[in-house]
Amino acid sequence: MNRDFKGVWIPKEIWLDENLTWMEKLLLVEIDSLDAEKGCFASNDYFAKFFQLSKSRISDIIGQLVAKGYITTFLLYEGKQIKRREITMVIPIRKFEGGIVTGK
Repeated sequence: MNRDFKGVWIPKEIWLDENLTWMEKLLLVEIDSLDAEKGCFASNDYFAKFFQLSKSRISDIIGQLVAKGYITTFLLYEGKQIKRREITMVIPIRKFEGGIVTGK
């Protein structure tokens, strides 16, 4: 995965959100860091290795974020096989010159 990684930024809206677990907060930030304006295409396997969790646990967390309305997922099929999954932040963390702000 290519990204311009310079550190971790967790906006206060995410950091202080009591509806999110700490793992959900971290996964949201990682999804955003991998989103190059076209969605995040990372697999559960990638996230599992990155966070040292099982793929099923990552799947559960992604499902919780979808259910809570923080992300959407889109599956691209090739026949009956899933070719790719796109994860999109519902309210993206926008990066502007001079700082980072949330999309609210």
